[in-house]
Amino acid sequence: MKTMTILRLTFASAALLAASGAVPTSADHIRKAKATLTSCADGSAAGSVSLIEFPSSEGIKLVQVVATVRGLAPGRHAVHVHEIGACTPCSAAGSHLDLGPHGHNVPVTENHPFHSGDLVNVPVGPDGRGAMLTTTTRIALSPGNLSVFDENGSAIVVHALPDLYCPDPTDPNCAGGARAACGIIQPID
Repeated sequence: MKTMTILRLTFASAALLAASGAVPTSADHIRKAKATLTSCADGSAAGSVSLIEFPSSEGIKLVQVVATVRGLAPGRHAVHVHEIGACTPCSAAGSHLDLGPHGHNVPVTENHPFHSGDLVNVPVGPDGRGAMLTTTTRIALSPGNLSVFDENGSAIVVHALPDLYCPDPTDPNCAGGARAACGIIQPID
């Protein structure tokens, strides 16, 4: 039910943006991608992420991110775009995507929460399921400096802990801690 509500909100917000003139209504200007999440612990299905890029009237890209997760511990979980499109093992995804201009992602607390790949937490209920809807201008699905589709791709990682946005950068878990699920971002034609 919660997933359907999120999807309805996604389509409703896209329709409002198009109707307001903020976004060209041509489908040629919309790019889509997806990531199928698998558990870092046992490889089981853990959810999915949809990404939809819309151009804005100001020339920047708006990327709407919709995530649905399952099989996670109740509570908030950090969600980030990571710098490499690999998930086997989950550590293969590298660190948080940080396209620059300075690109400080090691240690992860160096530029956190200002990495290109930093997204909001996904809340997970007592049944282990959760959903998240957010929009970012820090990444793009189209070619260019902000594209997640560079030579080594990108992945979405859901972490075991919430992102606290690092008020204390000496806390190694402030950016979400261990990896709970991972999915390679793939374009949809």
